[in-house]
Amino acid sequence: MPSKSQTPNFQLQTGPKQQLHLAQRLIMSAHMQQAIRLLQLPLQELEPFIEEQVVLNPLLEISNEEEDDSPEGEEEIEANQQDEEEEVSINDKDLTILSRLEEDLRDHFAESESAPIHRTSEDEKLRTYLEQSICADLSLSEQLLRQAHETFETSKELEIAEVLIGYIDEFGFLKTPLSEICSLHHLSEEELHRILAEIQTFDPYGVGASTIQESLLIQLRCLHKEHSLAYQIVRDHYDELLHNHIPSIQKTLKCSYEEIQRAIENDIAKLDLHPGTHFSSQPTRAIIPDVTLRQENDQLIVEVERDYTPSLRLNSRYLKMLNDPDISGETRHFLKHHLFSARWLVRNLHQRYSTVERIAQALAEKQYQFFTKPDGQLVPLTMKTLAEELDVHESTIARTVSNKYIYTPRGLFPLRSFFTNKYVSEKGEDLSSTTVKQAILDLISKEDKSHPLSDDKISLLLKQKGITCARRTVAKYRLALQIGNMQQRRKFR
Repeated sequence: MPSKSQTPNFQLQTGPKQQLHLAQRLIMSAHMQQAIRLLQLPLQELEPFIEEQVVLNPLLEISNEEEDDSPEGEEEIEANQQDEEEEVSINDKDLTILSRLEEDLRDHFAESESAPIHRTSEDEKLRTYLEQSICADLSLSEQLLRQAHETFETSKELEIAEVLIGYIDEFGFLKTPLSEICSLHHLSEEELHRILAEIQTFDPYGVGASTIQESLLIQLRCLHKEHSLAYQIVRDHYDELLHNHIPSIQKTLKCSYEEIQRAIENDIAKLDLHPGTHFSSQPTRAIIPDVTLRQENDQLIVEVERDYTPSLRLNSRYLKMLNDPDISGETRHFLKHHLFSARWLVRNLHQRYSTVERIAQALAEKQYQFFTKPDGQLVPLTMKTLAEELDVHESTIARTVSNKYIYTPRGLFPLRSFFTNKYVSEKGEDLSSTTVKQAILDLISKEDKSHPLSDDKISLLLKQKGITCARRTVAKYRLALQIGNMQQRRKFR
């Protein structure tokens, strides 16, 4: 045993003490985050982002192309670029400073306003009519609530209907169990079932169901086809229908293949799998290519779209204030911070355009045959390979091509579609995964639908063409092409 003098001291040490800890961390500044975000933004979202920055930064304004550029302003920008290069913090006085800086612009705007417009009573009537003629599309909830107010008479029924409609998702389905809704809102389950059954007759047909099968049955009932063969198939043989097990359905229902096929094609195929999507509030947006490939003789010219976004300039009045010795230190501090942010925004925008252009130029060189010839094939290319050639990080390539399109002599394509895996044929030729997918699609399009090809057979046929592609890879590409398996593609006679 240790002696008393050697007994360890377990006394708790309290009180402050200093410790030195060394660690490495990557800290990303706000301007670096902005540069990454700008790389990812498609062209349609770039303009609102720039307009937002103009609102946030008083030194920035959108330039009018009709106005002459001011060399004096450019000289002042260059002079101020030699100021401090580190970010300046903003304190709580900035809002007051900004208000004071904007006061000198109010007179200018007041003087530039035109005289008030005098309209006749006829003009006012026409203006009111035109304004009232503009209406937004109804959402699914609004459509159902409008019908609920026209259907239910008592306030209690309407209240229950509003609760149920609130649980219907954008696709038209009611996924929350009714027992849970009853418990949360202290409602009678019997009454809830009665109100829901009425809602399920609303337009669009099929809303308020918990599953796709139930929705299809509701649609058939609303179309007065509850006694049809189609209704029987969906109600009693839904799984067999999904897996195209027509002989099993034939055996049970004791009807011909032609009758089943007619029921599927004339009744079931016309039903809506997601009845609520017709009222989606998401507008359809036109695709605007970020870059265009234009062919001149044998040369491909890369043109990055810059005209779609507004041009920026610095407010000359605020720049002059920076050179004014009479302004206060806090005002100068405020202006320098926003000048620094404005320079970073312009630099990041230029970097975005430059990166898009470099990637497009590299694609034009590597995929020249594809762009210039109607039967040209894609050359295998990975983001890692291109990143090494352009001396950038692979993530930079991924962010740049995300959600962006390129217009080429062969049509409009996503930039991401030109990056494919590499396959080597038996002849030693490099093939892209897109070429392999097209080969699979060609084989399936020419198959005998009464005896469709299995994934193993497709793999074997590809090998006979000199393309080594495993069965598992064939299945993966088939799913990517949204093509069913052998059983789902089979047609019975």
